[in-house]
Amino acid sequence: MDSLTLVPRDDIDTDVSSIGPATTNSNEVRVLERSIYRGPNIFSLRPMVRVRIDIGSLETSPSNTLPGFSDRMLDLLPGLRAHHCSKGHAGGFVERLETGTWFGHIAEHVALELQSLAGAAVTRGKTRSVRGRPGTYDLLVEYRDEQAALLSVRHALTFLVELLPGRTTTVRDDKILPTTRLGTDASVDDRVAEIASLVRAGALGPSTQAIVDAARRRGIPVSRLDEQSLLQLGYGRRQRRVRASITV
Repeated sequence: MDSLTLVPRDDIDTDVSSIGPATTNSNEVRVLERSIYRGPNIFSLRPMVRVRIDIGSLETSPSNTLPGFSDRMLDLLPGLRAHHCSKGHAGGFVERLETGTWFGHIAEHVALELQSLAGAAVTRGKTRSVRGRPGTYDLLVEYRDEQAALLSVRHALTFLVELLPGRTTTVRDDKILPTTRLGTDASVDDRVAEIASLVRAGALGPSTQAIVDAARRRGIPVSRLDEQSLLQLGYGRRQRRVRASITV
C-alpha cells in the first residue's frame, strides 16, 4: 500500500500550482495554490491553511440549483446541520445551502467537519472570492495539525464532487495537497480515518499537550515551531518558548 505524501514544512509555507488560468467553462475543480499560516495572519488570529481553488463551471451552479446535492451531503455528514456559518446560530449553514451558496464555501465547512470527526476540534473557516478571477476562491480553515487540515481539504473536494448531479466534475491537483490512498468514492468513515492517522502522528506528548491545553484555557496563543515539541506561547516581547515542560 502506498504511503501518504505530505506537504513539506518551512517557516512560511506557500506552494503554487503550474495549472493554467481559471475558466468557468471547465468541468474541473482545480487546486491552484496553498499557504499555511502558523500564527496571526490577515484572516484570523488562529493558525489556518489557505487553499486557492478554481471551481470552473460550478461558478454558475450554487447549492440551491443542484437537485439532491445538499440532502445527500447532510445525510452523510449530519454534523453540518449544527454549523453556524455567518448566521450566528446552529443551522445557519443549512439556511445558506437552501438560499444558495457556492462550492468553495461548502468545501470549507466539510473540511472543518472532517477534521472535527478525526479528533481535531476546529470551528473557524472563511471563503473569499479572488478579485478579478471569476470562479476562483480562497478557502481557509483552522487547524490543529496542518497536514491533517490540508488532507481534509482534499477529501472535502473529492467528497463533494462525488455528490454532484451527473458526477461529471473532477478534482485536479498539481501535488499541492497531501496525497491519499483512497479513491474518490471513498466512504466518509475511511476519509475520517485517514485524516485521524495524521492527527495521531502529529500529536504532542502528554506533558506538552497539558501545557497547550492550559494555555488555551487562559486565552494564550500557542504556536508549534517544529515537528517535535517546541512551542511558542504568546507573541512579541512577552512570548515564551518551551520544549515539553522545559523553558528554552
